[in-house]
Amino acid sequence: MRARSENYRGIEYVQISSLPVEQQKTIYKSLNHNLIINILRGDALLNDCLQYQHYDAWYENVFKVMVQENLASVRAGSDATALRLAFK
Repeated sequence: MRARSENYRGIEYVQISSLPVEQQKTIYKSLNHNLIINILRGDALLNDCLQYQHYDAWYENVFKVMVQENLASVRAGSDATALRLAFK
């Protein structure tokens, strides 16, 4: 599920630590770490933020594709199992 953006002083962003765990793990493995930004919001320093445009592009081009490939491989694996059992 795609995260909603937050907005602070005109910066549209997502905080990586607020994403689902699977997205957090994948984003740290597959994203250029130079895109991670710090946002000082009041007294709190948010040091794991990503501009929403970068998150959206990552979601469409990396995460969504990865989920679809995993789903396809699971389906292919279950079809192969069903075929093997049918010919026993």
